[in-house]
Amino acid sequence: MILIVAAMEEEVAAIRACLSDTKEERYAGIPFVHGQLKGREVLLMKSGVGKVAAALTTTVAMEHYPIEALLNVGTAGGLARSVDVGDLIIGSAIVQYDYDTSALDGPSGKGLWFSADEAFVARAQQVSESLGVPTHPGLIASGDRFVDHSMATKLIEEYPQAVCAEMEAGAIAQVCTHYQIPFVILRSLSDVAWKQENALDFETYKELASRRSAQLCERFVEALAEAHTSE
Repeated sequence: MILIVAAMEEEVAAIRACLSDTKEERYAGIPFVHGQLKGREVLLMKSGVGKVAAALTTTVAMEHYPIEALLNVGTAGGLARSVDVGDLIIGSAIVQYDYDTSALDGPSGKGLWFSADEAFVARAQQVSESLGVPTHPGLIASGDRFVDHSMATKLIEEYPQAVCAEMEAGAIAQVCTHYQIPFVILRSLSDVAWKQENALDFETYKELASRRSAQLCERFVEALAEAHTSE
């Protein structure tokens, strides 16, 4: 079973519209939607905002369902100067930038790092490029705060390889790593710190991001199904 985790209610609705044979149930007050997508059994869940909410919901899913893989979609703010609003970021690595035990552990205590499944990253890149979406695999910086221009400057200084910043990927990556579940994190850029003139109206962007997330989920699950069939 593939767990699809979406960040916004609009994304959950757009992805659910692509599912067939849907059924909803709840554990610990969290709604889960079962369904079929491109011939694969999937489970759809809204993570909630921030690392604690994302960790809680993802852990509940892992404890109650036979999850084999996780696909997380959502939005993020761009950090790299090479990206634009609407581009897709594939998290080949994720760092919790607000994790800091350096007072006790020295430099090794700054940041908690996780790696996505390499095969999933490659498939996600193929899918997004086939859709004509500008795509950038790289490091996602994840922490429990909204990143403004000042914070973006500090993040780039500390993590110059970071492509974007957001609030849930670090927790989801940590839970998946604990349960040894392969995962991939996909983020559409809603804004870019260095390109304020590229900002989109948020209501318009929500619709675009939701449609794109649903399309990416469909194509990615289809690619996984094709790979499984050919094995």
